[in-house]
Amino acid sequence: MLPNVKEFIRPETVQEAYALLEKNRKATVLLAGGTIVSQMRSSNIETIVDLRKTGLDKIVQKPDEIAAGAMVTAEQFRQDRLIADRYGDFFYDSFGLIGNWQLRNMITLGGSIAPRLGWSDITTCLMTVGASLLVYGQDDYQTLCIGDYFQIPSSERPIITHIILPDEDWRYAFYRFARSAFDIATLNMGIAMKLNDRRIVSSRIVCGSRPMFPARMESVEESLVDLNFDEQTPGIVRSLVYDNFSGGSNMIASSEYRNHLASVLAERAVKKIGEIIL
Repeated sequence: MLPNVKEFIRPETVQEAYALLEKNRKATVLLAGGTIVSQMRSSNIETIVDLRKTGLDKIVQKPDEIAAGAMVTAEQFRQDRLIADRYGDFFYDSFGLIGNWQLRNMITLGGSIAPRLGWSDITTCLMTVGASLLVYGQDDYQTLCIGDYFQIPSSERPIITHIILPDEDWRYAFYRFARSAFDIATLNMGIAMKLNDRRIVSSRIVCGSRPMFPARMESVEESLVDLNFDEQTPGIVRSLVYDNFSGGSNMIASSEYRNHLASVLAERAVKKIGEIIL
């Protein structure tokens, strides 16, 4: 509940929205899909800035990338033909694990990343495909990787305008472990691999809901370079993830349990990739 809201404003440009945010960050909240704002409990918020009219709800093909507006919903993104042509069933299947279609029609891409939620399945999936962010702030427009965005203090954080998806020929898989599609994941795991004649050229191993921010397991990625992909690879990745896991405990699960989950989900993800290439 936000009992002290005095203004509800719908600016028509990102620049206007950012200017409103800068007036008083402590008393202003940006509204995207509404799933986060609807759960907020604060007596400090006096202004809600609705981003609905800023034109950030489209997915556009560019020469070497796809630009998805921050106001694109999870279901819109999941069903989009451009996304399917580039990533196959990866996003259709992965986002389909989250809630139901009503909820996915509210959740936005930008609204999933901006609050810096450690458990965000959407953030983990986007990091898995190497997505970056186009943001607008005090330095005008700039492109950031998602990990760098997480490090910006809340007092300086820019507005996410687009999610930029690269043109690349990789293979992807994602798994989450939770009691139900509506529960926060105990842990989620995304794996991407670039292969050349079954040799692993590069990879992205992304672990989220640790419960810290989603992060790449770079030591595991380095260990996989030049490894020949065969029936033994899922087990190798499982062992590497188990030995290099970094996470914490909370009321949902212990660090030790998450360590085990991470290794199991990583093995499943690599097996899924193997079904495509072997």
